[in-house]
Amino acid sequence: MSDVENDEAARRHIERAYRERRRGFLAWANRHAPDLETAEDILQDAFGRALANASALSLVEDFGAWIFTAMRNRLADLWRSEGARARAGVVEISPELFEEIATEAGYDPADRLIRDELLAALEVAIEALPEKQREVLRAQALDGLTFKELTERTGESIDTLMARKRYAIRKLAAALDYWMDFET
Repeated sequence: MSDVENDEAARRHIERAYRERRRGFLAWANRHAPDLETAEDILQDAFGRALANASALSLVEDFGAWIFTAMRNRLADLWRSEGARARAGVVEISPELFEEIATEAGYDPADRLIRDELLAALEVAIEALPEKQREVLRAQALDGLTFKELTERTGESIDTLMARKRYAIRKLAAALDYWMDFET
């Protein structure tokens, strides 16, 4: 097969993957992006890059993983931008919360080489949490409220609030673990 034929075959493969797997890719991007419009942009960017590099991608064994990696990298770039974080309403993560989540995931939070990357991934993961878990996490970690104060504010039991925070920490640790699997 000639190079031109290889390029055409790779393009057809990419276009078919887009038609067949677009919804799944978009669902993933939508869970991690601040809004649907951004998720769609991330998906389009990933497939645009794939089409632009069709000849090189003919050597890639797992095209789906390549698309996910391209989307994750684009999302990380987006979250690194201060303006995007501000528009999405993201607030800074306290060092204590970061340390607790990183430790739960089995990582050394003092490792400067991965700290910035972990923080970006963590911000995305926090936005993907269920709303009630996210609210408890933010109230405690960012507003400095105690469980007792939260109970008075929400009317929910301390046990419920503690469970939500525990589930949130576990989900964030799992998200960081998943992120680290992509990085290595």
